[in-house]
Amino acid sequence: MNENKNKQVQSALISESARSSAQAYEKENLKMRRRMEDDFFQKSFDFRDYIFSPQGYEGLVLTLYIMAIPYAMGLLFLFLFVARASYEYFLQFNISSFFIIWAIGYEVCAALILIGILVAWIMHIHERWNREQSQRKSPKKYGI
Repeated sequence: MNENKNKQVQSALISESARSSAQAYEKENLKMRRRMEDDFFQKSFDFRDYIFSPQGYEGLVLTLYIMAIPYAMGLLFLFLFVARASYEYFLQFNISSFFIIWAIGYEVCAALILIGILVAWIMHIHERWNREQSQRKSPKKYGI
């Protein structure tokens, strides 16, 4: 009877060592898969995918975008937040200072772009987490 108990203890020890070895292998495998996956900050970015322009005129259109979009955002910011969406207050501003309005709009655009990058990064992490959880298999419990 004592010999039977020794065999049970021995098999329990072997299964514990096998289990710990399998867990170590799983962690190493997870690290290797993470290294092989595309990292969010390693993705390539081509600005031509986001600029609507005729072929060959991307530089000119990009220059126009850089001048017009921040200026429009600056005017919108002044109208909505400074003049509190009142057309009468908005007309009292000196709108002739292009550079000041452009600089305000540039800061608004920069803040929106940074927020967009942060949201995209969080979505990437969430998708990666879901992918890892779906690949992970639940351990089978025998005898319980």
